[in-house]
Amino acid sequence: MDLAPDRLDFGSCSILGDDALDALAAAYPLQPACFGHSLAHHPLLTLEALAQAAERMDPARVECRESSNSNGGEFAFAGNQFGTAADTIRNIETARRWVMLRFAETLPEYADLLERLIVEMAPVTGRHGAALRPRAFIFISSPGTLTPFHFDPEFNILFQIAGTKRFATCPVRPPWIDTATQQRFHVDGDNLLAWSPSLQEGAKVHSLEAGSALFVPYKAPHWVEVDAAPSISLSLTWSNRTTLELEAAWQFNAWLDRMGASPSPPPAFPGRARLKAAMRRGAGRLGLV
Repeated sequence: MDLAPDRLDFGSCSILGDDALDALAAAYPLQPACFGHSLAHHPLLTLEALAQAAERMDPARVECRESSNSNGGEFAFAGNQFGTAADTIRNIETARRWVMLRFAETLPEYADLLERLIVEMAPVTGRHGAALRPRAFIFISSPGTLTPFHFDPEFNILFQIAGTKRFATCPVRPPWIDTATQQRFHVDGDNLLAWSPSLQEGAKVHSLEAGSALFVPYKAPHWVEVDAAPSISLSLTWSNRTTLELEAAWQFNAWLDRMGASPSPPPAFPGRARLKAAMRRGAGRLGLV
């Protein structure tokens, strides 16, 4: 199946129109929101362009994983079904894999695309501070791929480029995510979440097709399932001053726990944790954390 659209000149085109920015503004930063975009025909996001990008990127940043997963399971790594990641991408319809290009902005042309998106979003996202640590993740997925239940410690907009998928988002509170899980993540980076079928209650399922995007709030638990055709998605993530402050506060809490204290958890975003963040920086300078 050929997912590659005709190549077009996108030099002066807007990616997010006024309607998209209005929808983002109405939801940001605490609620998920769907809106449109113009990236579905972008020449950098065809199968062949992405296969060539995979060949040029640091191999450590090109990850191949099993498509057959379940909620409560792991992100299982897998060998490339067709020899190389690039060839797996070219044959993604039958590969039974999903390939992630992590930090695609390490290639200059994708860095330019990321910067354009950040600039267009700034009138909305800048209300809660400048976008920091922006990153681009590109997912090329076989039909039926399921990304297990997890959360990410950043804001995220997922741009659906080709194919369709269902993206389920959950509230940032128990029973979907709890204090112990968040603290564990800030120690060991494990962002997978425990699963029970009851967690489907309260989830909001967003149907995404080529040309649609979804804003996912900071730390919102979610799972994703690709439909019957191969999928290409671009995920733009970023942090801001407040989320980085909360990250430092969680790390300081973990250190206090190891010292035998029982600290209260940092607040939920957009709450601030200036004191604990400052103490984390001080402890870091002393080599304690």
